[in-house]
Amino acid sequence: MIRLPRTALPVFAGLVLVVAGACSSSSATTAPGGNGAGASNAVVASGAPAAASMAAASVAATLNPNDPSSIITQVISGGPAIKSFHIKLALSGTIKAAALSSAEGAAGAAGAVPLTNDVVLDGTTLEGDVDLAGQAAHLTFNVPAAAIGAAVTGDLILKDNALYYKVSLLGTKYTKMDLASLSSLSPIALPSALPTAGASAMTSVTDAINQMRTAMDQAGVTATLVGVDKIGGKDANHINISVPLDKLNAAIAAEASAAPGMTIDSASVDLWVYKDNNQIAQLEMKGASSTLGSLDFLLTVSAYDQPVTIAAPAASDIQAATP
Repeated sequence: MIRLPRTALPVFAGLVLVVAGACSSSSATTAPGGNGAGASNAVVASGAPAAASMAAASVAATLNPNDPSSIITQVISGGPAIKSFHIKLALSGTIKAAALSSAEGAAGAAGAVPLTNDVVLDGTTLEGDVDLAGQAAHLTFNVPAAAIGAAVTGDLILKDNALYYKVSLLGTKYTKMDLASLSSLSPIALPSALPTAGASAMTSVTDAINQMRTAMDQAGVTATLVGVDKIGGKDANHINISVPLDKLNAAIAAEASAAPGMTIDSASVDLWVYKDNNQIAQLEMKGASSTLGSLDFLLTVSAYDQPVTIAAPAASDIQAATP
């Protein structure tokens, strides 16, 4: 089984934080030829009203449509009010076998076998519905044969604090795992329960915004409003977010599992926000490295707050978990 090097996790998380943290970057700009409005830094203070609807209304009142900082701030602040959405994730690119083997060895993995073939991610997809109000989700995934040697498809259902998964290589029935079991997995500890929208969620979001504001300002992140594009036939503000390569490579080098010479040569983050509801339409993150390979992560979100019905598999479709 191929395991991603542990250093890939903080790198990926860092890129996501760049996107979220740009909402409060004091160096947000507009593209040349734009209206040139200054950054409003309309970050919701930690003492804002707890109700998500009140917070969203407050931010909307101060939204500057020409300021990327203001636009992304509203996206995050309005998050707790979202009830459901549809997502589609597509991965492409090639991860070099030598880089994975080197990272595996640096991590000290017992019995690690050097990889001889590059991992080609083209055609890897994850798609489905997420019901935040009902704390449920139904996702399907596809991993092409070029990625791991054999094509794999699967189905994931989250319902009533249990995860049901079905993978083509493991049979035709679902396996059930409760979230308490998932929380004990290493090295990543998962929450035993999903968060709910409301006062506590709003407080967590605003606290996170303020924390990321400091971190991203220190990293020198900038956001630029490029223009308006069509995503799914709808107008969306296109925002480019800078990626400070020196900070990113420093973080990689600091990882104990990082292989010598493991660096990122280029990286970009682009975010599209629907103009009609100020919610994320699309997120694309690209990276390339002469030592690691290349990766293109494209996430599209649609059907916000549309009715979603997610049911657990029938008992006859569930098999006993393997000890």
